[in-house]
Amino acid sequence: MDISDIWDWAFFWSMWKNFMKVGSNFVMVVVAVVVAGMLMTAIVLAVKGRKT
Repeated sequence: MDISDIWDWAFFWSMWKNFMKVGSNFVMVVVAVVVAGMLMTAIVLAVKGRKT
């Protein structure tokens, strides 16, 4: 089955690259917030564990 006539892959990939260029900034902000939260949780747990 030849689907090259049905799908315009060049258009699909150009739209996907454009979406990733626009969306990657917002994804990185969310990832940075999650990583910072995990780091702060690890530090708090380490400090609590040291005092007991």
